[in-house]
Amino acid sequence: MPQTYKFQVSMPVGDIAPRNRCTNVVHLEHVAGSVLGTDLEAICGDLAGMWQTLYGTSAHEVSCKAYELGPPPQLPKAQVTIAAGSPWPINFPSEVALCLSFAGDNRGDKRRRGRIYLMPQATVGLGFTTAVLRPTPAIMNWALGFYTTANNSLPDIGGSDWKFGIYSGVGKHFTQAEQAWVNDEWDTQRRRGLRETSRVSATREG
Repeated sequence: MPQTYKFQVSMPVGDIAPRNRCTNVVHLEHVAGSVLGTDLEAICGDLAGMWQTLYGTSAHEVSCKAYELGPPPQLPKAQVTIAAGSPWPINFPSEVALCLSFAGDNRGDKRRRGRIYLMPQATVGLGFTTAVLRPTPAIMNWALGFYTTANNSLPDIGGSDWKFGIYSGVGKHFTQAEQAWVNDEWDTQRRRGLRETSRVSATREG
């Protein structure tokens, strides 16, 4: 019986504080059922390496944890961290994100549709700038590359025994992804904002 696993991929941004991590969750299904922790560790390593490649450098940390689906609390079944302790430097607001959406054969079914929020401003060599009101074609294609890059994208992870897709917590079912898209609009992920370091205030009578 197939077994679905959750993989949490994260990058420290600006510094190594746990609060300042860019985190995404993806689901993969093993077609032959449960696997050993060493197999999950290999998948974590593949995902972390893919993230570094698509972000353009192996110099900064990417961590990946694998979880079985089930009632909380769930402890990681495997974890891999590459370039530990080296945060991703950015010069733009960390809240800005670009959404990669994916779905089964029917993108209108919300329970069979998923997304991850990427951070193009951390990518080396992409030319991100806040002067662009909308994502450029280059930035959009970079994000789509997480689904389309030959031999190094989400549908390729793990080989033929693994399927990338969407897990519905409501329906308790897994749907293999069959399509993906990126729109030319920015998203805002407020939880990625840095902690405040200063404040201005005023007191007066109206």
